[in-house]
Amino acid sequence: MTDDSGEADRGVTGTSDAVADAVDVLVGGGGPAGVSAATWVGRYQRSTVLVDAGAQRNLSARRIHGMLGTGPTTPAEFYTDINTGLDEYPTVRRLGGAVTSLIKDSDDRFVARIAPSDGDGQFIVTAKRIVLATGVRDRLPDIAGIDEHYGVDVHHCPACDGLTAAGRRVIVLGAGAHIPAYASELLDWASEVVIITESDSDPSFDDDQRAACAEHQIEVIDGVARELVGEPDALDGVRLADGRVIAGSRVFFSYAHHPTNELATSLGCETDDEGGLVVNALQLTSVDGVYAAGDIVTGLQLVPIAVGTGAAAGVACATSLRGHATVADVPNPAPPTRNFTRPTN
Repeated sequence: MTDDSGEADRGVTGTSDAVADAVDVLVGGGGPAGVSAATWVGRYQRSTVLVDAGAQRNLSARRIHGMLGTGPTTPAEFYTDINTGLDEYPTVRRLGGAVTSLIKDSDDRFVARIAPSDGDGQFIVTAKRIVLATGVRDRLPDIAGIDEHYGVDVHHCPACDGLTAAGRRVIVLGAGAHIPAYASELLDWASEVVIITESDSDPSFDDDQRAACAEHQIEVIDGVARELVGEPDALDGVRLADGRVIAGSRVFFSYAHHPTNELATSLGCETDDEGGLVVNALQLTSVDGVYAAGDIVTGLQLVPIAVGTGAAAGVACATSLRGHATVADVPNPAPPTRNFTRPTN
């Protein structure tokens, strides 16, 4: 196979993952939603390639919370466990890399160009169905010490990590009209909440918002955060550009997160005002044959929800292929259920 420049593409067959060039389903994204979708497609014995760039959003977290049947677990333990479970399905293969382009060239044929993680060339996979679980990209605070503290005592998700702030003084960093409401969420756990506006006078905070903050004892400090003070898990506070140190033992931030929707928009998938993919109850996007799950779909961004939407996408994707011969070396699947439905007229 060659691309438009005439350079040879390396076929998937013969790579370390030993997957086929043509598969029933391609899943983009190896986080909870993608692995869940691939697991359920695998349970329907459909040949599947799961493309995983290894850049999951929660890798910096100390613990993953709220998964039924497990206690708090590290991301490393969580991904080891779910990936081991995926090994039970011989029709599913994992591929380290990223999908760099995706086109639909017929009703039941998508063409994906993939760059492997090892940087060794590129190759093309064709698939009958697509599941997009590419997540979002967070904008981190531009502040000294963020790499050491992120996931320990600096977090972006109140629902995920708010309980770790119980009884503590919490500092909120961020810019935008949504910050007062975001900060108020932390009052479910924190003893005190203080907002650093990241400006000398944030114009997106109007007088009514500041008054609401004052009513609920949320302090608002105009200033620019420059440095996290203290060691990881022993945070003392945040130093501002003017030298002041604002005391606090936990920091939560909210600037922006960007849905990784480039592949979806290149296919023409509908997005909402936040850039998330619009899906129906079966996780089907506006483009037939393309499903989406996890944080790429606007809503609560929690691991249990990603797992659930991934399962829904996987089952819907697999059952949509009934009546289509499978690429996998398994018996042909069931015919479409409509073949057994009594005519209505």
